[in-house]
Amino acid sequence: MATYNVTIFRSMGEVNTISWSGEGGTSSAAAFELFPGDIVNFRQTGTGTSVTMSSFASGFWTNSSNITLTSSNQSKTVDSGTVGDIDNILAAAGSLSIIRYFKMGGLLPDLVIDDIPDLIRPNGSTDHSITIGGATATTTYEVRTSSSSGTVVATANASTPNGSLTVSNMPSSGASRTYYVTGRRSVANGGSNTVSLILSYMVTHESPGSSIGDGGTGSYGMQVFAANGDTVLDVSDRVVIFSDHVTGTLTTSELTKNVTLDRAGTCVIDMSPLTVVIINGRAQRQDILHTSLSGTTLTITRTSVYPGGDSSQPAETTNYNFLVVYDPVST
Repeated sequence: MATYNVTIFRSMGEVNTISWSGEGGTSSAAAFELFPGDIVNFRQTGTGTSVTMSSFASGFWTNSSNITLTSSNQSKTVDSGTVGDIDNILAAAGSLSIIRYFKMGGLLPDLVIDDIPDLIRPNGSTDHSITIGGATATTTYEVRTSSSSGTVVATANASTPNGSLTVSNMPSSGASRTYYVTGRRSVANGGSNTVSLILSYMVTHESPGSSIGDGGTGSYGMQVFAANGDTVLDVSDRVVIFSDHVTGTLTTSELTKNVTLDRAGTCVIDMSPLTVVIINGRAQRQDILHTSLSGTTLTITRTSVYPGGDSSQPAETTNYNFLVVYDPVST
């Protein structure tokens, strides 16, 4: 931090004058660079009415009120503003005025880091973890809620920002929340300590399952997680499982057939359903299949072994291809 002195000379006589001595650029392109914490002292010399200093921008200075100059120093302190911002200060006395320009100095934070994916966390979680990657050891990375200027809930220090970061904050059960990752470069690291938004991600906190539960986050069930804690498989309160895949043939003499399944099923899906029901004017009754389930027994029936049900036609075989599943809700 540095201290600078500005003196406004005021003269009244045959020629009224006002002049500026000390730091301050004469144009925005030549603005004098200041850093957060710097102090600028203002005072007046000469004769005539007092000079008023104004146009102190909020956010550039810690106090934006006007100053009525005296012969004693009155100070303004530079705030943690945005790097590159320009403020033009006006010194005025009656019809006379003069303007000088100041610029918020410093380097910007590193705003390019690896993407952070959205997360789903199981019911009852009290925190979640993210990975900061591709970060620069000059920037402090912070996770915030509500907005990029919201409450800080986790910090990755500038000295070692890369790696896993635990965020001890979760949305309510059954809800989602957006988190904002911001970066700021401290004055010690050549910045202005201004917060800048880098990216955002969402966390979903699963709701509890039913009190009975058939899977998911109920009283019992199953979930599969990736190494970073993401849910890659979630069966929530209803688990439909594969029971058996049944293929075979009904012979020319079979109207019905029982097949023993590997495990009980509640639903049968025909994987090769009949798509052409009439050929040469005859209903293909020998290929119309019906099924029923009783525990591990699958019963397959058809209406006829003959095309059109006409026994003068040759009896035909028919193939079947069924997928049997078990749905606990239908039991």
